[in-house]
Amino acid sequence: MNAATAHARVPMERPLTVRLSLWWGYIFAAMYLLYGGVSIVLAILDRQYVDMGKPIILLVLGLLLIMVAMAFRDGKAWGWYGLVAINGGVIILALLGLTHVESIVLLVLAVAALAALFTPATKGYVFGGN
Repeated sequence: MNAATAHARVPMERPLTVRLSLWWGYIFAAMYLLYGGVSIVLAILDRQYVDMGKPIILLVLGLLLIMVAMAFRDGKAWGWYGLVAINGGVIILALLGLTHVESIVLLVLAVAALAALFTPATKGYVFGGN
């Protein structure tokens, strides 16, 4: 099968590395969506409209991240490239903040997701190779 028919596949036919990368993308996007959405709601309830820029930007970023994850789910090449870029950015930012334990955990998870994206099974699923 090629990448054009990837969306017609049954989800259990996807390789394990594709499912892991996909769920990592969903979870990473959900963090931004939840943080941005909850921050907006709390700012409205507290009637503090001055600092609404950052939560709105995080909400839009979460929507973009979920779009990339859904494109990867559908077998689109730009979804794979997007997840590679996102995980690469997370790795760079985690390396800059290596003194925090949270950064080390995020670094390990992003490296594992990036390694899963570069496995032959994942690349074959997205790009239609054998």
